[in-house]
Amino acid sequence: MNQRSAIALAVGLLSGLIAFYLLYSSASEIEKRSTPVQVLMATDYIPAGTYLNSSMVAPKEVPGAFVSPSAIRDLKEISGLIPLVPISAGEQILSNKFGVSEETLSLSLGPGERAFTLAVNETTGVGGLLRPGNRVDVLSRIEGDRKVVSSFVLQDIKIVAVGQNLNGRSQKTGSSGAESGPYSTVTLAVTPEQAETLFFLENHPLRLVLRGPNDDEIVAIQPQSDSEVLSKLGHFSSSSRRSPGIQVIHGNSN
Repeated sequence: MNQRSAIALAVGLLSGLIAFYLLYSSASEIEKRSTPVQVLMATDYIPAGTYLNSSMVAPKEVPGAFVSPSAIRDLKEISGLIPLVPISAGEQILSNKFGVSEETLSLSLGPGERAFTLAVNETTGVGGLLRPGNRVDVLSRIEGDRKVVSSFVLQDIKIVAVGQNLNGRSQKTGSSGAESGPYSTVTLAVTPEQAETLFFLENHPLRLVLRGPNDDEIVAIQPQSDSEVLSKLGHFSSSSRRSPGIQVIHGNSN
């Protein structure tokens, strides 16, 4: 084989290798783009400023060619963030649409919750020691036509704001940390039915009772009348306390 033939053969082999490489790369890219990739998609319309939960999204397999580089596969990737723009139903959940928003009261509420503010003082507001995130029971005393009844009307209710202090941030100043000085209002996260109950009892004495951080038990407690409470304490009417063998003598009015 002469030199010219050898060069031609080498060029031919090199061209074949290049063609094979290009064909293999193209086939791999096509396969990669057509391989399904699981991403999260919105199951319904999601407005801006809403914390996402698992009920709002669903995993779905999408051909790789149609997966955005910002698509997320786990809600943990956007934990603590909210969408800055609305997300349409069926749209991929993209990390570049999320960010940190200024804390507001509405973002402290979960689905179905309403913010209800109660006026409190140092006694009814647990000595000025409540903080957002605490959980409380609501105790009331209701005066009827014939008797007075005390009752736990609500249990295990979340506090979302104390005065203007919302999750450790003052809404007046924007500064972090607990609000200085006493507070005169406490805002609770309640259901619409619970809000109606609190509104109905607004003219009756209400007192907040603080719960421990790990106590979420709902206790069955029957309302108690004044006579039932006094009976438990061992106090009876003045006539029942008199010994039957003792005569009560009143002084002469003359």
